Amino acid sequence: MNRLRLVTRLLFTLLSVIGFSANSAVVNGFTVQNKPQNLQLIFHFDVPPSHTIFKLTNPERIVLDLQSTALSQGLELTADQQDPIERIRYATRADGLLRVVLDTTHKVDVLDQIRTSASGYELIIELFKRGTPATAPKPATVIPKQPKSAPKPVKPRSVKKEPRITTARKLVIAIDAGHGGKDPGALGQKGTYEKDVVLKIARELHALLKKETGYQPFMIRKQDKFLSLRERIKRARKLNADLFISIHADAADNRKATGSSVYVLSQNGATSEAARRLAERENAVDLLGGVSLKDKEDTLAHVLLDLTQRHTQDVSFAVANSVRSQMGEIGNLHRNRVEKAGFVVLKSPDIPSILVETAFISNRADEKRLRSSKFQKKMARSILSGIKRYFYQHAADDTLIAQLRKREHIIRSGETLSGIASRYKVRIASLRQFNKLSSDLLKIGQILKIPVSDT
Repeated sequence: MNRLRLVTRLLFTLLSVIGFSANSAVVNGFTVQNKPQNLQLIFHFDVPPSHTIFKLTNPERIVLDLQSTALSQGLELTADQQDPIERIRYATRADGLLRVVLDTTHKVDVLDQIRTSASGYELIIELFKRGTPATAPKPATVIPKQPKSAPKPVKPRSVKKEPRITTARKLVIAIDAGHGGKDPGALGQKGTYEKDVVLKIARELHALLKKETGYQPFMIRKQDKFLSLRERIKRARKLNADLFISIHADAADNRKATGSSVYVLSQNGATSEAARRLAERENAVDLLGGVSLKDKEDTLAHVLLDLTQRHTQDVSFAVANSVRSQMGEIGNLHRNRVEKAGFVVLKSPDIPSILVETAFISNRADEKRLRSSKFQKKMARSILSGIKRYFYQHAADDTLIAQLRKREHIIRSGETLSGIASRYKVRIASLRQFNKLSSDLLKIGQILKIPVSDT
């Protein structure tokens, strides 16, 4: 969950407690315009809507999700079977999400945009026949503060077999290679510098995440350069990171100490950081995802910071457990639990943060492994797997990872579970678990939900 969403949710909770309420978006009008080159569906709102749109196949349909949205009383969504729409289905879920499904008679290209209108705001969904040399406005979800002239016409982009999600975001992973520059970190018996080996592992992890759908990794330290601990946190916050992971190599006086460890922030570290943040809030521009505490009363500031830190610590611990379990698959672990400490780099109150001690550089055998390219790659892959396993289950609704989990496949004659798994590049075991299948036998017309790969 990004920091802005978190703080917004926390503020909403606080306001609800003290007697305020938030207004949901309302669809107060719906019009259809059948033009020579496309069909336009226009949803009218009094406030800017938050939406996600994607395509599904077999059969062809377009899914529009409107967060915290209700239909005006008596309003019906219908297109009177205007090509390419066969019918419109819609329903409101218990969590307030309004889902609109457009069943289409054939494959279409889709563009969406939000624009201001005389009465408020309009969400425009445009449907084009595949390959139509249409002129359509460029997709946009940012609403201009002042009305602007219409953008230049562009050819609609073709939609691949996978769902195209125009508003979903990638998860931002900040990768921090420990030490650097004048700070070499620990030194191995063979002269290995910690700063060098952890930078190589960080680069491996960055390269792996770049290949993953739905992730956007960033290196905090790209080269052999010194960065202060607070500067590392500052850079992660500028990236609006969903996760901060700091990579190190452990050292101990006992040279027999061996294995990997994963750390999260201790309670004492969190308490001291909270006191520091509250003390400096008069001069801080943004402490919690862009929300300054300088104009807040002491009680509200304490509550805001406490809520944020608790959520951050909970997520950090869950991610750490996931990463630790995967690291245990490639080597021994130093402890049988996630460790807690007051490391400064873990002290961001609104970014889940973990610190990975890959091995003991002070141990001769561990140092040899750390110098090995093979071990560096294995360690990076294990950290990647831990990150993916956590976000596979817990990614926020506005992320690409969460949206891709909504894929569906309708079984046709002759199809097998192994063939479907191969087509969507997921494990057969994942398909079974995700759909709660007791066997591999499939029925024609059966609908399978396709998960994002968790491997």
